[in-house]
Amino acid sequence: MIYIKKMPEPKSLEEHRCTPGADFDGLDKTQLRECLLKEQGYLCAYCMRRIHNEKDTKIEHYIARNADNELEYTNLLAVCYGNQPDSGNVVKYAKRRLTCDSMKGNQVLQINPQSQEDMMTIYYDNQGKIYSKEYQKDIDNILNLNDPYGYLIGNRKAIIDALINKLSPIKNPQEVKRLLLKWKKRYTNLAYGNEYPEYVGILRWYIDKQLRKHGHKGE
Repeated sequence: MIYIKKMPEPKSLEEHRCTPGADFDGLDKTQLRECLLKEQGYLCAYCMRRIHNEKDTKIEHYIARNADNELEYTNLLAVCYGNQPDSGNVVKYAKRRLTCDSMKGNQVLQINPQSQEDMMTIYYDNQGKIYSKEYQKDIDNILNLNDPYGYLIGNRKAIIDALINKLSPIKNPQEVKRLLLKWKKRYTNLAYGNEYPEYVGILRWYIDKQLRKHGHKGE
């Protein structure tokens, strides 16, 4: 999970909201989905897996949908389907393997990806697990981002392992630091509409951790 800076809402959402009797179901979501994906770097707002289009993207109401908030742009996020099984293909452990919005449902989240302060509470370990200094219940129980039966932990670990493999042959500390700073810039300052790498949050965490070891005070 990383900080999401909300951009101006799409014109189609603004116009629809001004229509008498407008609701979320009646909205053409094409432009909305495109705007959400662009501001999120084409990653799920919760687990950071790659999402691209209608087939692999849901539009989530951060605060459970009601008549007052269903068309508020600041309450809308793009998320993945969170291991939601196809109808008729429900496996025995499907419920506890759900993640993200599919697990959350109408539960109340305290952690908000639109809050920089909340995102600063997040950290990881080298095995791919995600933690929060204040919101671990949300991470584990509501979003299930450490699902022991799924792929998220393993995928995040693979991202870290790949980075470690690139760094390990480099013996010059200054060259390591130079490379880390280059990666930090690449994975932090993304132009609007471009794609972040999958699970970019753990990349940022690891890079910052290594930079501190190399004496970089940074931000």
